[in-house]
Amino acid sequence: MFILADKNIKFRIAGPMKISFLKHTNPFLQILFMIFIMLASFLIFSFLGTLLAVPLFHVNLLNLANLMNDMGNPGNVRVLKYLQAVQSIALFVVPPFLFIFFYGGSSSRFFGFNKGAGLYAWLAIVFLMVFLVPVNNFLAQWNGNISFPESLAGLEKVLRNMENNADNLTKIFLKMDTTGSYVVNMLIIAIIPALGEELTFRGIFQPLFIRWTKNIHAGILITGFFFSFFHFQFFGFFPRWLLGVLFGYLYYWSGTIWVPVLAHFINNGLAVTAYWIMGAENVEKIDQLGASGQDLTLYTGLLVVGLSLYVFYRSTQVKGKHPINTA
Repeated sequence: MFILADKNIKFRIAGPMKISFLKHTNPFLQILFMIFIMLASFLIFSFLGTLLAVPLFHVNLLNLANLMNDMGNPGNVRVLKYLQAVQSIALFVVPPFLFIFFYGGSSSRFFGFNKGAGLYAWLAIVFLMVFLVPVNNFLAQWNGNISFPESLAGLEKVLRNMENNADNLTKIFLKMDTTGSYVVNMLIIAIIPALGEELTFRGIFQPLFIRWTKNIHAGILITGFFFSFFHFQFFGFFPRWLLGVLFGYLYYWSGTIWVPVLAHFINNGLAVTAYWIMGAENVEKIDQLGASGQDLTLYTGLLVVGLSLYVFYRSTQVKGKHPINTA
């Protein structure tokens, strides 16, 4: 800030004005505005990313929509992975920072970037996510076996087709024959989603839902529901909802977004690494651990998950007071 003066006049030249029109807005309107930012960012960056794909991959712009019809072509898979990365960044990484810009806050303070959680807490997260696998398998098995009433048979067929298409695309993405393909998959399946989805759902939506409902637990549950719904996979809805709720409490207790980011990264990165090291056939065996509810792995998983959460909570002892919660 500068002050320029002569004997008759004084005036001030200030630095750039902060935009903060969102700060005192109703939380419901803030939620709607965040959704608008996500849609706008997705459309703009996806369009630019698609245009950039033409010179990068030497593809015909008109043929991009047909890439899914020839997934046996490695070149097509590379283009789809690129588009997946662009869309994930556009939908989840960019919008939280735009929201903070219009909110008028500091992203470091807002998300708890400058906070840590302690060694025991980090170790608890690792044990938690590893032993959560059989618990997730059990829930996934139960969720996948849900049957709709006969009157909704058409809807069930549509949802199962969507689920199968998503599973098939994931399996094609997870075919890795080089170290480079493993690194790329870790980036687009583990790193970008872990960072972007946690910034968006836990960092932005969760505090907004807590403010809107005036209840911590309701806000976390609704955010977890929203997080799972956004993946558009009904037959994996409930285990993903559980993950969203779990990540929500980890964020609230610790006060730093790095905790759910690490948990999310471990969850996704374990799958990528298992496919890389063990191959699809052996990974399918892992997917059966705890699924039936009859073997010891499920109960062991539940025990270690419970102990890990207890250690994490006791070692953090931080109440989730984020700037947006108390604004």
